[in-house]
Amino acid sequence: MIHTKQSIIAQLEQLRVLPILVTDDVDQAIRCVTTLAENGLPAVEITLRTPNAMTVLREVIKACPNVVVGAGTVLTSAQLDAVKYAGAAFGISPGITPTLARAAAESGLPYFPGVGGASDLMLALEHGFDVVKLFPSDIVGGIKMAKALGGPFPDVRFCLTGGVTVEATPGLLRQNNILCVGGSWMCPASLINAGDWEAIGTLATQAMIAGRPQLA
Repeated sequence: MIHTKQSIIAQLEQLRVLPILVTDDVDQAIRCVTTLAENGLPAVEITLRTPNAMTVLREVIKACPNVVVGAGTVLTSAQLDAVKYAGAAFGISPGITPTLARAAAESGLPYFPGVGGASDLMLALEHGFDVVKLFPSDIVGGIKMAKALGGPFPDVRFCLTGGVTVEATPGLLRQNNILCVGGSWMCPASLINAGDWEAIGTLATQAMIAGRPQLA
């Protein structure tokens, strides 16, 4: 399936919550992503924080064709090329640099740079990125920062990650320029390593409801 920036945004508008998965085990990753999807979260960001992450990304994409699988912690243009080649639906970075922003703009891959304030956001906008990751949300101000940036940048939308909890999610999503929130609280390493898919399913359902309370 070919994903566009607009199709990814539309998916995030519907789900409002994006799980962030950190694991170096292919089988665990596939089982986790399948469990998340079965419990209302059919989109995931797989981070490139582990040595085997690129293999995990490729195998999850192949095994879970009905899940929107993106790659996070993209730090270089070489990584951006690699995740695009692997078939990722989108890329996300924790920050932004002129080199990476330029490469992302030219790549055609749906991409969401990370920002921590107005200067980062201005650089993102220079390269055409008006949907960005606000990170680390809890450190840079979270909803207060989103509100503040909404004044000079009314057309920008944010995905908040970093310190987000299921309890805070409904309140965060009431801010009109927050597109979605992301986090790993519904798929923590402790439960993945224990193979406790039932618990992960419960956490996924809770996160889904927090993002879409009308489905409760």
